[in-house]
Amino acid sequence: MTTKGIIISALFIIPMFALSFWAMGQLPEGEKFATHWNAQGVADGFSDAGTVLWMLPAMALGISVLLAIVPFLDPRRSNLIRSSMAYLVAWIGTMVVLGFVHFMIVLNATGHINLSDVTSGPDVSKIMAIMIGIFLIALGAVFGKIRPNWFLGVRTPWTLSSDASWDKTHRLAGKLFLVTGLFTVTGVLVLAPELALMILVFGSLCSTLIAVVYSWWVWKNDPVRETLVPEEAD
Repeated sequence: MTTKGIIISALFIIPMFALSFWAMGQLPEGEKFATHWNAQGVADGFSDAGTVLWMLPAMALGISVLLAIVPFLDPRRSNLIRSSMAYLVAWIGTMVVLGFVHFMIVLNATGHINLSDVTSGPDVSKIMAIMIGIFLIALGAVFGKIRPNWFLGVRTPWTLSSDASWDKTHRLAGKLFLVTGLFTVTGVLVLAPELALMILVFGSLCSTLIAVVYSWWVWKNDPVRETLVPEEAD
């Protein structure tokens, strides 16, 4: 699991750093470059050359190192290894998103593409919505197979205290994420990108809230849940 994650991460991180080295001489020091666009394609966030070139590659590298170390820190490592498919989907999906955003920002800063030109330039908001929607579909498809651990999944006090709550919550959350992803992708294809992004954000928040409440309800009705009575605390 860790070896596959490192190899696949390298396939994204190395090109990200290579692109930044290539673009170094093309971005004048002291100038600001667009790093964020609103739903209408208008740039509303700007950063210096150093941030444009190195922030996302460094973030991708840091996340990959952390994800490579986590399996060795989890007291329930065997369960995390059994959840390797979901772990890799989350890991690789994160690299895909960071890599895509980095390439778009750097190429825009160097003038090779124009992200503010929604008529002839790449429609990043639409591409991002589709990409994240597919990410949620893939994650939702494997979410129910995550075994109890301390780092991956819906980790509430109730899922960590009841295996029944963990299993049922992750099966439900997987279905909710899957539906959210499907509606997001469909929304991009038939609606405006900003509406699809609203579906994505609203669906993700609702899915998370429902999963948390449901985890408590299952825990409350689990006769073998772990509880601590005052005598045991002494």
